[in-house]
Amino acid sequence: MKRVIYRRGKRATKKKLNKKKLFGLILLFAVIVIICIEMYSKKESNAHATSDTSVEITNETTDNNTVSEEEKNIVDVDIPDTVGGYNVLGQLVLEKIGVTQNILDRTEDDSLRVGVTKFYGPKINQAGNFCICGHNYTGILKDLKEMNEGDEFYIISKDTKERVYYKIYDMYSCEPTDLSCLKQNQDGKREVTLITCDPGGLTRLICKAREM
Repeated sequence: MKRVIYRRGKRATKKKLNKKKLFGLILLFAVIVIICIEMYSKKESNAHATSDTSVEITNETTDNNTVSEEEKNIVDVDIPDTVGGYNVLGQLVLEKIGVTQNILDRTEDDSLRVGVTKFYGPKINQAGNFCICGHNYTGILKDLKEMNEGDEFYIISKDTKERVYYKIYDMYSCEPTDLSCLKQNQDGKREVTLITCDPGGLTRLICKAREM
């Protein structure tokens, strides 16, 4: 009888132990699952953070590398303050005929002897019709007649160092009394009119150009 009771007690103890082991295994498995879930969540969060940072860095790099058209047209050129006692506004460059002339601020007999001058219009490289005069002299505007519609030239402002390109859209001769070439446009665009004498000095050669 005692042996039967002992065996039954032993079996009950084993069942209790098995239940504890099972509960312990279940608890351990639950803990492992929770840890795995937390690790996965942290990994996802880090991945999103890294992705966002990459986007910010990319955007910042893009912004830093973005250069406006105006900045692209800023040139490093040495333009004198004065020439022949006249203030210099900028430079006229006609590469096709090999002319680079400082643009003086007043049109007078003395200023025309040393270069091209502002005759009429707005400030240099501003909206409107900027009119430039120059004698039919070698190195000044003698070879302007060699320019054609579609040819390009540029003007550099002394103050801003901005270089603006202009394309010729019309060339014609007129009487000295015809001042229609000085007319100012009203569309907010930048234009340039170059004026010189035709051979013989009886008529004027007019070259009209618009900003490209």
